[in-house]
Amino acid sequence: MSEHEHPLSKWFGERKMVRLMLLAALLALAVMHVEFILDTALRLWQVASPMVVGAILAYILEIIIKRFEKVFFPQSKKQWVNKARRPVCILLATVLVVFFAVLMVSIIIPGLTDAFTVLAREFPNYFLEVKNWVLTTFSDVPTVTDYVKDLELDWNIIQDRAVQWAISGIGDNSLLTNTVTVISAVTGSIANFLISAIFAIFLLASKQKLQSQYRNLMWASVSEKNNGKMQRIMRTANRCFSGFIVGQSINGLILGVLTWLGMRIFGMPYALMVGVLSGTTSLVPIIGGYIGAALGTFLVFTANPGQALWFLIFIVALQTLQGNILYPRLVGDSVGLPSLWVLAAVSVGGGLGGVGGMLVAVPITATVYILVREWVQKKKEAAKIENPA
Repeated sequence: MSEHEHPLSKWFGERKMVRLMLLAALLALAVMHVEFILDTALRLWQVASPMVVGAILAYILEIIIKRFEKVFFPQSKKQWVNKARRPVCILLATVLVVFFAVLMVSIIIPGLTDAFTVLAREFPNYFLEVKNWVLTTFSDVPTVTDYVKDLELDWNIIQDRAVQWAISGIGDNSLLTNTVTVISAVTGSIANFLISAIFAIFLLASKQKLQSQYRNLMWASVSEKNNGKMQRIMRTANRCFSGFIVGQSINGLILGVLTWLGMRIFGMPYALMVGVLSGTTSLVPIIGGYIGAALGTFLVFTANPGQALWFLIFIVALQTLQGNILYPRLVGDSVGLPSLWVLAAVSVGGGLGGVGGMLVAVPITATVYILVREWVQKKKEAAKIENPA
């Protein structure tokens, strides 16, 4: 030890070395038991997933609740009104979401059922029309015409084979087993969703108490400076995520209305249902538009095959307008992110995490973008103060 070195310096240096050694040991153990860690994490996720979904539902509902709270007698001095504001707004937001969900299902399900019924009834006629068109168009190509002439479609035979397959499936218990598996999966999903919904309601009802507990915990465990930084990060993230959800919803509403109006103007079938599908699927960035276009084309084809191509041209043009102009500007303005970064975030998020990555990539990128921009601005201001002109 140096003549002027304080004993505490050596002690703190030894503590740092011990912490580094412990960290290295933990990393080594994690690598050696990575399968066990991943398996444990998967089990924990399966247990906690209803609560995570419930927290997401609560966050989305809170955006609507805040709007209701602003109009539910905000200036009232009556105590019972102030106490009732939160429960009433939670109830109104829940009813509104359930109403729209039931409305969409009541529009989409009957239309899809009708479309499949029409397709099953008209498919033999469609097949003959396509066959005659191929024979006429490719009459100079004997290889194609000879092959198509031999193609026959007997719908009764197809139905008989389907019935025989179902009966044989029941006989060896495979169909029965699959049916039980599907029913169990659906029942489990419904149960998990109900648990998530109940958990979301409890979170919303306990918001003030949870906020108070969080503030006390942060006050006791984190320094004032770090607490201020964390609060600023969380406020920025909240602003970006809520802005993204609102922007996506408005974007889906506009796209659904434009799809409905365009189909009504051009006299296409299933205008309302396709509009609802396009608006709903567009909530998923980029890929949602393709899903809506495919479903809409299928529905129009079942009712009027001749209009399916025109619908596809119309929806591709509308989706291009929405994807390159409306979506970046609307969602980008909502989260404070330039259009270029919106498109980049969606592309990278989709490549890394699929649909879920697309949904969270934009608000996460917006949060990082705003925090970095504020950090750079502070550095510039500090540089001006240190080196005044």
